[in-house]
Amino acid sequence: METHLGKMVLELQGLLKVNNIVFKTSCSTSKEIYLHLEEISEDMFPKLHTIVNLDEFSQKIYNNTVRFEAWDFEKLIGLVSIYYNDFSSKIGFINHVGILKTYRGRGISHILLNNTFNYGVFKGFKGIKLEVSTKNILAKELYEKYDFKVNKRDTNSIEMYKNLIVGEKMKRDYNKETINNEREYAYSFDFDVMHPYMIKSFEPFLNKNGSFLELGCFKGDFTKRFTEYFDDITCVEASSEAIEEAKRKVPSNVIFIHDLFETVELPKKYDNIILTHVLEHLDDPVKVLKRINDEWLNDGGRLFLVTPNAMAPSRQIAVKMGLITHNSAVTPAEKEHGHRITYTLDTLERDAKESGLNVVHRSGIFFKALANFQWDKLLQTDIISKEYLDGCYALGQQYPELCSSIFLLCQKK
Repeated sequence: METHLGKMVLELQGLLKVNNIVFKTSCSTSKEIYLHLEEISEDMFPKLHTIVNLDEFSQKIYNNTVRFEAWDFEKLIGLVSIYYNDFSSKIGFINHVGILKTYRGRGISHILLNNTFNYGVFKGFKGIKLEVSTKNILAKELYEKYDFKVNKRDTNSIEMYKNLIVGEKMKRDYNKETINNEREYAYSFDFDVMHPYMIKSFEPFLNKNGSFLELGCFKGDFTKRFTEYFDDITCVEASSEAIEEAKRKVPSNVIFIHDLFETVELPKKYDNIILTHVLEHLDDPVKVLKRINDEWLNDGGRLFLVTPNAMAPSRQIAVKMGLITHNSAVTPAEKEHGHRITYTLDTLERDAKESGLNVVHRSGIFFKALANFQWDKLLQTDIISKEYLDGCYALGQQYPELCSSIFLLCQKK
């Protein structure tokens, strides 16, 4: 056990330091910016000192931009600077992206750019512009990977634009989002820890003699657990591929409907409706909650509403590490998986009440200070006992705002 614990501590130390790289926001002095620009100039295309006065440029960056920085001890080794001061157009402008040559290939630019995007979303900006040289094909291709599109071009430069509007209506590939949600590890914290504790949280409130509707069944792992309680089960899922896999895991009497929550027409109302780790994926969550309240929930029926929690300690630690800009940020990985928002207890209750639902119970599920991938590794060792997991669940009941997931039990008014 000491060997496992020692290995875990070393892994966590490496994660906290990210190979000794620390991420900060607007901490550099003008001199440190100048030294960074001077060192990076020769490796840029075109060479930076040939197109700007480095001293004047460093002063401009220091005085007028928000700076997302990567530091190796006291050395500024990565910098993205952006003007976020045009509050009329709500468009930011990136005027510098640079990583010292010896630090490239470590994912540093990925973190800096995504912190830049998340900050813009947090401040309510619509988009970001930048310019690249027409000859700098590599830079153009890099920004295209971050969804920058060519806005206009002239002989020497290309202006590119990235949309920041979260929840913008667009055609979504739900099968692709399902693929992106595949777990990297065989032992899944979500499936093997969170699912049983969700059931434990729900069980006192379930109407076990009634009908059951699951909105967003994914691949049927959570659905399968409810087949022990209900004979009348209906699932609505946007991904056709997920449904095909779910059908192989549950009894044949489970009804699957391939449709969107926004458009589906259901044949009846239900006594139990489950919406777990789904609401944060929706473009218009209040609209769907209103449909649940007005169309699908029986009088006396109950909605079990669960989302990931922005205030989970694991997430707050990530903010302190500089990996995300703020607790409620939608990270690039979450966005790839279809997330549109990250809820807290108060914002989740706000949306529930706006839809007309009556919140009758509030709770949290499982106190969680480690990220899921860290839990997945720990659960393969003898460090974590069943008693320890039960303790995390019990502590979560006492401190719901610090849980992995937040839970609202709702009824019709």
